[in-house]
Amino acid sequence: MNSADVGALGERLALELLKSRGYEMEVRNFRAQRCEIDIIMRDGDTIVFVEVKTRRGERFGRGSEAVTLRKQRNIIKAATAYLCENGLFDAPSRFDVVEIDLKTGRAQHFINAFEAI
Repeated sequence: MNSADVGALGERLALELLKSRGYEMEVRNFRAQRCEIDIIMRDGDTIVFVEVKTRRGERFGRGSEAVTLRKQRNIIKAATAYLCENGLFDAPSRFDVVEIDLKTGRAQHFINAFEAI
């Protein structure tokens, strides 16, 4: 399985997890200003921008550790574009991270993992 397949599988698993928790799907793989958001969901009235990090083990560290400050800034930039494009700038929103470990089968959801800076 190549890294693109691993990422796609992780996104599918994250989507299943979030849907099972009552989240509603908005958009997958939203791109704006050379940045991407893996999944955009709704949790009630809150728009949730989700970064999914999938690993086949911890050899390269945990997935959540890969959401660096630079990555956060890119996600925030794309999220701002999404909110503006859809007239939702005043809507409540947050940034979550879902970490998928394919080796152990563990999925961890970090709610409000970081804030817009």
